[in-house]
Amino acid sequence: MPEFSIVTIVKGRRKQLANLLDSIKASTVLPSDIQVVCMDDLDGIVTPVGLNVNIHLIKEIHELPLAAARNMGIAAAKTGNVIFIDVDCIVSPTLFANMLMALQPNNVITAYPMYLPVLPDTGNYDDLKHLAATHPAREHIPAGQPVEHLQFWSLIFAIQKQTFEKMGGFDESFTGYGAEDTDFAMMFHKADVKLIFVRDYVLHQHHDKYDPPVNHFHSIIENATRYRQKWDVLPMQRWLRAFEEMGLIKIDQEDNITVIQKPIDSQLKNSVSANPY
Repeated sequence: MPEFSIVTIVKGRRKQLANLLDSIKASTVLPSDIQVVCMDDLDGIVTPVGLNVNIHLIKEIHELPLAAARNMGIAAAKTGNVIFIDVDCIVSPTLFANMLMALQPNNVITAYPMYLPVLPDTGNYDDLKHLAATHPAREHIPAGQPVEHLQFWSLIFAIQKQTFEKMGGFDESFTGYGAEDTDFAMMFHKADVKLIFVRDYVLHQHHDKYDPPVNHFHSIIENATRYRQKWDVLPMQRWLRAFEEMGLIKIDQEDNITVIQKPIDSQLKNSVSANPY
């Protein structure tokens, strides 16, 4: 089995990080190194004995520099095979081995999510998997063959470091929440890199969410505008149409976005979703 590195980024979410690291320690194959990039501070991070965990603090003005944090973590990775894991994940014991067996220079490997209804006390995958619900839009995506690149999102993926560097990594002009992973999918598609699922799983630890994510309204609008300038199409159209129906924005026939008003407190409150995904 080839050597590999793990990258994750974190803001808050200390319990989720601890659970993720516990699940990594139970894997059938262990990483050479784990790079954790913090977008807030280093307080409260506890790492288990037996894992080579390296902690980095990213110093960015923006409160949620997702693209830059991912790039920092992958740049720090000590091997040529990198698995990025969202901090909300708990990984199956066999996930890394299955991803690495499929990983090649011309592909990006991902896996299937299942969603927990709680933030668990531990990262024990086998004890938790029976509680989790599958994602109805993803459980039927075929494994072991190239699929449409826009099925990518950055919850879990493996890539060779040379492939990532050749593509230029995540575009750091996308700041905050929204579109940076869709842009990355467009970049690897343009480079003729294929997206392939392996039949293995991560468990997503529950946290409060908004649908649509009005809590990230400003960065979604900014990133959607940036994406349209780059690719000549609007991303995140379901969210943008929801914002339009809420009277927050107007989208014209050329896909230009005009902000009419900011979300108000009642709209934020009414957008809290109990849906696990």
